[in-house]
Amino acid sequence: MSALNNAIQILNIVQDLVPVEAGKGVLTSVAGILCIAKNVLANQNGFQELAEQCQMVSLVVYRATSGMQEHELNHTLKRALYNLKSSVDDILRAVEAKTKKNVGSKIFHATLDQETILFWKNELGRVLNLFNTEVNISTNLKLHELLALLPSNLEKSDTLLPEVLPAPPKIFVGRDDLVRSTIQRLLQCRYVALIGPGGIGKSSIARAVLNDKTVAAKFHERRFFIRYDNVDATQITFEMFLNQIARALGLPTSVNAFNLIHRTLLTSEILLVLDNAESFLDAAVGASRIADAIDGFGARPTVTILLTTRTTVLPPNLGWFRLQVPALEEGAACEAFKLIYSPSSTPSMNHSIPVKLLSALDFHPLSINLLAQVAVQNKWSTQDLVDAWGRQRLALLKAGDGKVQSIAVTIETSLQSPSIIEIGDTIRHLLQILAFLPQGIRKKQLTTIFPGVSNIESCADILCRHSLAYLNGSFIALLAPIRLYISEHDNVHILENPLLEKVRQYYAAHVDEEEVVCQDDVNMEHVFSHWVVDPKCMVHVLKLISDFVYTLLDCRPRPISLCPVINALDPQKSRHDISWIDSLKVFRFGQSLRKLQVSLEKGSCLFAISTLLRWIGQKAEAKETFANAQEVLLETRKHGRARLIGVDWAVALIYIEQSNYQAAEKLLRTALKRLSDTFRPNRDLQVLLRFGLAQIKMFKGDPHASEDFFEALLAYRTVVEDPNVVIPCYCEAGYAQLHDGHLDTAKRYFEEAKAIVDEDSIEGSVMSLLGSAEMADYEGDHTEAKLLRAQALEIVQKMPDHTVAFVNEMTAILAGYLAMEGDAGEARKLIIPAVANASKYPSQHAVRCKYIAGMIYLIDRDFDKARNHFQETVEECVSVEELRIRALSERALGEVAVVEGDLSVAKKRFEVTTDLCKEMGIQKECLYRNLKCYIPNDTFNGWKLYQEGNVAFRD
Repeated sequence: MSALNNAIQILNIVQDLVPVEAGKGVLTSVAGILCIAKNVLANQNGFQELAEQCQMVSLVVYRATSGMQEHELNHTLKRALYNLKSSVDDILRAVEAKTKKNVGSKIFHATLDQETILFWKNELGRVLNLFNTEVNISTNLKLHELLALLPSNLEKSDTLLPEVLPAPPKIFVGRDDLVRSTIQRLLQCRYVALIGPGGIGKSSIARAVLNDKTVAAKFHERRFFIRYDNVDATQITFEMFLNQIARALGLPTSVNAFNLIHRTLLTSEILLVLDNAESFLDAAVGASRIADAIDGFGARPTVTILLTTRTTVLPPNLGWFRLQVPALEEGAACEAFKLIYSPSSTPSMNHSIPVKLLSALDFHPLSINLLAQVAVQNKWSTQDLVDAWGRQRLALLKAGDGKVQSIAVTIETSLQSPSIIEIGDTIRHLLQILAFLPQGIRKKQLTTIFPGVSNIESCADILCRHSLAYLNGSFIALLAPIRLYISEHDNVHILENPLLEKVRQYYAAHVDEEEVVCQDDVNMEHVFSHWVVDPKCMVHVLKLISDFVYTLLDCRPRPISLCPVINALDPQKSRHDISWIDSLKVFRFGQSLRKLQVSLEKGSCLFAISTLLRWIGQKAEAKETFANAQEVLLETRKHGRARLIGVDWAVALIYIEQSNYQAAEKLLRTALKRLSDTFRPNRDLQVLLRFGLAQIKMFKGDPHASEDFFEALLAYRTVVEDPNVVIPCYCEAGYAQLHDGHLDTAKRYFEEAKAIVDEDSIEGSVMSLLGSAEMADYEGDHTEAKLLRAQALEIVQKMPDHTVAFVNEMTAILAGYLAMEGDAGEARKLIIPAVANASKYPSQHAVRCKYIAGMIYLIDRDFDKARNHFQETVEECVSVEELRIRALSERALGEVAVVEGDLSVAKKRFEVTTDLCKEMGIQKECLYRNLKCYIPNDTFNGWKLYQEGNVAFRD
């Protein structure tokens, strides 16, 4: 077995032994590092030392927590485990980013990236030593000595499956021929669809295929099981479809998901199992785009696809082999029943096989499983089971259900059994909620979500014992056929469920908490989409959705499907309560106050969604949603004017961030005109708009901008009191003045920034130090500049969360200066994790980090890596509509082309740079009014020669 297999195996063993969740979390992240190495990388031998370091982490965590329970952890150990996990997560993200960005190329191989692997290994060693210091656990033991601490009776398996694969089904009989046929067809024609009704065993067959030795030998670890049973066909979008695949492949969910998936599929043979495909093939939105995408994936010669679906409608262009999944044969059905309802489970009962009953079930696998489980849980004899099933079948017929499906009768037999009935109504209410929530419910949060429901945990346990529910990771969930039955049969009355209000209130109370939103985001979106249509709650829920969207933007930006339901809201139908104070306003306003309040919140909510869509690169959707928000707010006339102006200001800020100064200026002038037309113009809004215009004037290099900007900034400080917002404004103005040669004015800006730094503000301190260092450089005091940047780096590296955008960008900037000072090796060590963390989602922060990474390699004359980083930066700039960094990257690519002697390519790059300057509305001389680390040194003079009209660049 390879070193990687050994390491992963030990991690899995230790993870089962570690008794506390905090420790298991650390080991999950460590295992993620090694699974990527095993699944993706060709140079696995280069990871041997890293693998041993990972083993060391797992064993030290085991030693620190052995024999403890969760409640026994002291504060010190809890904090140490939290810090350790945070650090390991940083390394995991770096490994993910490094491998993802090089999938489909020859770049990531042992000889090129030994320095990266060594850095990760050393970083693990560093954080392990910090953990040792905090909890006083010896890390000086040899690896074999730590291994000896494990219980001696553990047997180690010779083979391990990647974490992404589900285990083969435990009870699986009568399907050998079907599994063989599926495998044969997959290997022959590459596209197979398992078609059949819910509960017939399609997913079990797919899991058996995935774990088959022949399949494993062909696809190795590149076998992926992508579940769609936790998404609603009425809400799934093209982006959601892609995100499910991207997450399974370990890729970031972003606007580039389609391209990233394609790049990953090209590397080597890969098997994709798309489970419960009817969820996206019957999608209300984007079904045709999804089908086209599947056709596109399948067209790659490396891709094999297995679908499980209840529908016969399949993507049209792949030549699917359709396998109808039949019910079990009688013998297999009896064997499956016996495996659950056995003498060992109910020793005192008659265990004859109820063949007639199984036949009445049409030998349906899920029905057989449920019926056997209910017999075991209630200690029924075979005759008791037959009688109970018969009574329930008769009850359903009397209720008018007509032709009774065996699955329905079986589910109802379970629900009407004594072991469930004696619990009371709560268990059925919980089942309805589990069917309603796409993700299910986190097991550990049951008592938190349902306070006062004393038996909620026992209800969940009983549902799992009856196989009505199951544990899917940390969530209690339902199998698709059961969820479908409960949804259609019970959840037409979901609003009458007393537990629903508790779910609503839990999510409402945690809508701005990133930890909850990151884990329950799909549930929250589903709950809010159903809740917001309640006429009594429109205003309240629209406010919640706005908060949810902004939290999602911060922690897990992704596409959402709330726009249609929000656009369809009719403010006239609102019946929410109005306070007696607000009721007095009815006479003041010329329209219904309820309608007005709904319209204002609806417009604000749509604007929040448009901001999210813009952030993840869905430009067309963002533009449409923003237009809808404007339309709704305009309909409120003067009452929504302030919000509309605020929206214009916020969008202008986005344009300024993207360096789209002309669009920002146009929007701000329109907003200022709208504000001046009001009876009493809001002074704060006036200050904000004028400051934005002064800022644009400065960025565009207007010679008279400095004094106007300084005055506007003083007024801005009276409105925006947060120093961390104001300090960057001073520093940006200072950098611009330094570039233009106005050192005294620049010094004034930097001194003002330093004067308002809050003692507790880490961000303010770092930005002020960078400004002072830049000033020292221009004054010729390079020693002082280096000292100030070293202080800034020390502060940044001590910040606890290295995933924060500010930390990544500051680290990248400081790495850029180290490269300029000749320490390219240290610069590379800093830039690798900074780019990895920043690359999780497309953003202005990410493109700036990537650009500086390119600059570091350019300075170090590693032109291949420099080119790759600049090209990636250009691609992502297009996605997030960032103009300045794109222009800088185009110029840098031109310089690389000059060095390589390709002047025609260089000229084209410089022409694009010139066009981008025009689009921004700036002179070419103003392109580099920023920190020096953004500016290529004088040895790269192609851009200068091009502007001078050098003969080398003439046609």
